[in-house]
Amino acid sequence: MQEIITSTKNQRVKDVRKLAQRKYREVSGLCLVEGLQSVLRAMDQGRDVELLIVAPGLLTSELAQRRLDEHLTQFDTECLYVSDQVYASISDRDNPVGLSAVVRQSWLDLSELPVDGTSLFVALYEVKNPGNLGTIFRTAESFGVDGIILLGSTADPYDVASIKASMGTVFSLPVARETSTQRYADWCRERNLTVITTSARAPHSLNTAPWEFPAVILFGSEAQGLPEDLLEQGTLQVRIPMSGQATSLNLAVAAGIIIYTAARNRV
Repeated sequence: MQEIITSTKNQRVKDVRKLAQRKYREVSGLCLVEGLQSVLRAMDQGRDVELLIVAPGLLTSELAQRRLDEHLTQFDTECLYVSDQVYASISDRDNPVGLSAVVRQSWLDLSELPVDGTSLFVALYEVKNPGNLGTIFRTAESFGVDGIILLGSTADPYDVASIKASMGTVFSLPVARETSTQRYADWCRERNLTVITTSARAPHSLNTAPWEFPAVILFGSEAQGLPEDLLEQGTLQVRIPMSGQATSLNLAVAAGIIIYTAARNRV
């Protein structure tokens, strides 16, 4: 019989809760993953699961229990069993399923992203909302994007909210981050990438744009969009044709439309 931790003041429990803060994720290189689908995706992608947190009173899914047993049989992963109350102090969900994991983050350098003739990447500059970020990851993974590039002080894809919005697809995509927009521009030029930018003033409609690959679609922040210097780097500037009264779309919605259209036009 496994010992069940019943105190929210337990040091291991407190350490797990700290991962809700970005500074602790940055220092440790770890993240907290909650929910059946996200945890299983991290496992399926071979990510380094450092710790499993289980609330036996909440874990009613037979699939989750079976996969948990399989993982513990195959890997020497530490498992922390906690009471429902302790699990609630860790979880940010209204109806937690009783399974979480502490997973090591994975980052690539730009030079490690493989590029071939049909590659499609998504680059995000100064995107601040972790929910939007996670949704873009989910969309990108769904339409076969080859990697995500985070530029500037973009939100953390390993934020609990971002992982939740991504449905765990943050673990399925190669992710690179780059603070230097010049190094990013050099990488695009050296690999002959078509840089796709979006603007209401762009010369090409999304429906008739001359798509060329390999390519990277560059999106700016929710509030400011792309600064002029990055916008001007676009070798293909496109706009979403809109006929209603709205003059703009939510970033994640706009990204979804453009990613889908680009993916449909891949050779």
